[in-house]
Formats: sequence, structure tokens, C-alpha cells
Amino acid sequence: MRHGTAGHRAVIRARGMTTRGTRLAMVFAMVIVCFLPKRVDCGWPGGECAKPGRFRQMCSPYEVEPLGFFAIEYILHRDIGFAYSSGEECR
Repeated sequence: MRHGTAGHRAVIRARGMTTRGTRLAMVFAMVIVCFLPKRVDCGWPGGECAKPGRFRQMCSPYEVEPLGFFAIEYILHRDIGFAYSSGEECR
């Protein structure tokens, strides 16, 4: 720690990492997180679409979509229509 920085922690960075490099790494990480898969029942967050299936089971469609699209659908309260995969699950 440096003198005169009471109560503050030192930031640990790789030796060759510049401020611009740190920002680029942060942007790259945020883009990667936006493409992580998220399972969403009924196609959009908060949707209710269960229907009766065979053998007294309740069936509902689901989608596996990017986390970024999930966030947009959550804000807009509607389905955008992009998914990695979709199907129907009966419980």
C-alpha cells in the first residue's frame, strides 16, 4: 500500500495491463456474459402458459436464450423470438 491512502485498497493489475486494456477486457467480459444461455419457461420472463398434458401432467414450452435477450425481454415484458433452442417440458 502507498502512504497517504488510509482505508483504500491497492488495485492489483497485470504488469503490462494498461487502463485501455482493462476497459477492453471489461467490455469483452460483458459481451461474453450477454451470450451465456438462460432457460426461460413460456418463452419470456413471467409468462404463464402451462397446459394439461398426458397422464395428468402439466406441460409448458421453454426456450434457452442468451442472457442479454432475457434481460431485454424482462424489461419489455414480451418475447423477442430469438433462442438457442426450444421445447416443451411436462411435469
